[in-house]
Amino acid sequence: MTEDLFVLPASFGQQRLWLLEQIQPDMPLYNEAVGLRLRGRLEPAALAQAMTEVLSRHEVLRTVLELDGAEVVQVVRAPEPVELPVSDLGSYDEAIAEARRLALIPFDLGRGPLIRCRLMRVAPEEHLFAIVVHHAVADGWSLGVMLHELTTLYPAATRGESLNLLPELPVQYADFAAWQKQRWDEGELAGQLEYWRGQLEGTVPLRLPVDHAPTGAIGYDTVHAPLKLPAAMIRQLRAIASDGDVTPFMVVLAAYAAVLSRWTRQQDVVVGLPFAGRSQADLEPLVGFFVNTLPVRLDLSGDPGFLDLLRQVRERCLGAYQHAEVPFELLVNTLKPERRVGQTPLAQTMLAVNNTWLPESVEAAGLTIEPVPLLQERAHFEVTVDLDGSDDALSGSVVLQSDLFGQETADLLAKSIVSVLRTASANPGAHVSTLSCPLADQRSAAEITQEPAVTGPVDREPSDGLPRTSTEVMLSRLWADVLELDTVGVNDEFYAAGGNSLRAVRVVMRARELGVELPVEKVLGEHTIRELAATV
Repeated sequence: MTEDLFVLPASFGQQRLWLLEQIQPDMPLYNEAVGLRLRGRLEPAALAQAMTEVLSRHEVLRTVLELDGAEVVQVVRAPEPVELPVSDLGSYDEAIAEARRLALIPFDLGRGPLIRCRLMRVAPEEHLFAIVVHHAVADGWSLGVMLHELTTLYPAATRGESLNLLPELPVQYADFAAWQKQRWDEGELAGQLEYWRGQLEGTVPLRLPVDHAPTGAIGYDTVHAPLKLPAAMIRQLRAIASDGDVTPFMVVLAAYAAVLSRWTRQQDVVVGLPFAGRSQADLEPLVGFFVNTLPVRLDLSGDPGFLDLLRQVRERCLGAYQHAEVPFELLVNTLKPERRVGQTPLAQTMLAVNNTWLPESVEAAGLTIEPVPLLQERAHFEVTVDLDGSDDALSGSVVLQSDLFGQETADLLAKSIVSVLRTASANPGAHVSTLSCPLADQRSAAEITQEPAVTGPVDREPSDGLPRTSTEVMLSRLWADVLELDTVGVNDEFYAAGGNSLRAVRVVMRARELGVELPVEKVLGEHTIRELAATV
């Protein structure tokens, strides 16, 4: 068995992914994967040597996550040689299908390893090399880092030369996690947190008009529709905006916010934005999970003109980027927003423009290496707009959770974003309410499926808050212990009593030790002891 070298604090992002894995441990929702199509004469042993060196350099690729008392920790294991036996497959399509199957196998965060590789040969001089890694130890940028290192090391390996070619890493991912925790503990992020408190105070979840009544179960299957945004429209709106420095992303965000406001009939819209999170040069050559989610709030009250909305978007984005070091997990735990099972707190929708860190192709020792995506879009949020591109040319897809939405809504959402951009580029001063939005028109023309009324709370009588059953007594003791309180009433809500997500999972685990299985998704929601006891 591989030797454990270090036990170190997990980053806040890793803690959140660990918690999410406890809710649905058999879901590959947070797998990252890339296929490398290799054309030319390949030396598999040299590729294995290069990959071994990559894992040796980056401790995080040899890390697992465990619960140590009340904390999630990183356990770094000793390096081991990477073995790459070659599998022969009949065609490139078969190899892609096998790589995609590999990408959908869940990881066990506590056992590891959290990276797997597979080398498949489809012709004498054509191979597919699949790399799958859990998001807790690598993000999209990290895949680019790994590819750069592989293509640097592989030629030396083919010549039998030393692989000590790359600059020594200035820090490891665990150093970043410890630094992040230290800054939080010492109050260095307090000013940034206050910014977010001011920005997000009083927000309410978007009331997205769903096509299917929510079942209460957490579902991650998707429907998606292609989205191609005309570069000319984006370029024109950027040129007209007088503030300057308006990016294509900001133009799309303004259009998306307009669509969300028209669709939901809400003037207060929060959209999650991914942020690379590598604020220092020393972090750029690292593999790890750095990406953060920034919940940007936009005010569409008073029916602003599109240009006014675009200027607001620019201002809010710049403010978010300047205060981007507060981890999303800490925002949730500190601001304590309204929670609902299966719904991301603070933001139910995300807009991502991926300025990809993977080149179209690269040459190395006679090989042509072409990165190939392996995973389809995944529903981390109820609604996601996921785009790729550079300059003003953006394309991608809209992704909706299929337990809530149908294909027609996905198609209409994609069409609406383009339609808003088209009418805004023709008349930039037009009010949001006048921009063409087929999704809003559909809502006006048809009866919308309303979310079912939330089942009323379990009878809370008597009102003294005392436990009445053995299960309530057990839960009261668990909550009091985990929350470090003398007593907890059966009608007290967990988060209002000082709970957070990690403490909620600790309640579940402690209950399991006593032979009681609590539904994790219920404990993570805003529930009381009396309501939980009724589910056991």
